[in-house]
Amino acid sequence: MSQENVEIVRRWIDAFNRRDFEGIREVIDINFDFCSAVEQKTYRGIGGLVEYRDEVDALIEGFHTEEDRFLKVGEDRVLHLYRVLGRGAGSGVPVSRHNAIIWRLRNGKLLKAQVYLDQREALEAVGLSE
Repeated sequence: MSQENVEIVRRWIDAFNRRDFEGIREVIDINFDFCSAVEQKTYRGIGGLVEYRDEVDALIEGFHTEEDRFLKVGEDRVLHLYRVLGRGAGSGVPVSRHNAIIWRLRNGKLLKAQVYLDQREALEAVGLSE
């Protein structure tokens, strides 16, 4: 099940990077919560994710992730370590930062995502270290 969970997270990331909300809808639970560390806000369901992506696009042009690494954490969690890339909207200043998300799954669907701006903090949250 753990490898299947990693593939579900990969599908979400691919769909989010492409703004494919139907693809996202296929992999999220009806009670899905996305907790953003930047905005200190929780986005609920597909409507919340559309709002979140619009907010990201307003801040970062060409937003995408690279250097994606996945760590299986038990049967129902996946730790996603990645780098955000893009350019500041309006300013054109390059954006490059390492973030992390702890994903929780239920019955083969994504239930919750908690974003961390510090990868070490995320590793500690799941009981790991670098």
